[in-house]
Amino acid sequence: SSGINAEYGDVGGFSAKTMSHLELADATPGTVKFRMMVEKGDGNVYGTMHGGLGASLVDVCSSVAILSKCERWGISTDMQISYLKGAPVGQEIDIVAKCDRAGKTLAFSSCFIYNEKGDLLLKGQHTKFMGTPHVQLDTSE
Repeated sequence: SSGINAEYGDVGGFSAKTMSHLELADATPGTVKFRMMVEKGDGNVYGTMHGGLGASLVDVCSSVAILSKCERWGISTDMQISYLKGAPVGQEIDIVAKCDRAGKTLAFSSCFIYNEKGDLLLKGQHTKFMGTPHVQLDTSE
């Protein structure tokens, strides 16, 4: 959404598609919380959120959590995702992503997606290589 792009810069590309679904609910250094409505276009043949979108949410949200702590994007090296329960189309979900550790070359993060009742739907872990040059983000208004 425009709020996320205003906070973290216009990332463009594929990440922007995922970010356009998200509403930033809360952020502190190393932890970000988002809300999102699962829309018809986000669904699979069973009428629940597509697993590919879940993976993209883990990628993007945990990357923002890392960025909020160390101000670098990094490059994904590994993601592990467990799908525990489906999120039906039309349901709002909450996403909580945390930077568990950010070092000189690697950053480790976790991401959890919950339904409106607080049930855990998906959990993910994400590792990023942080040895890349800093990407300047335009955060000016």
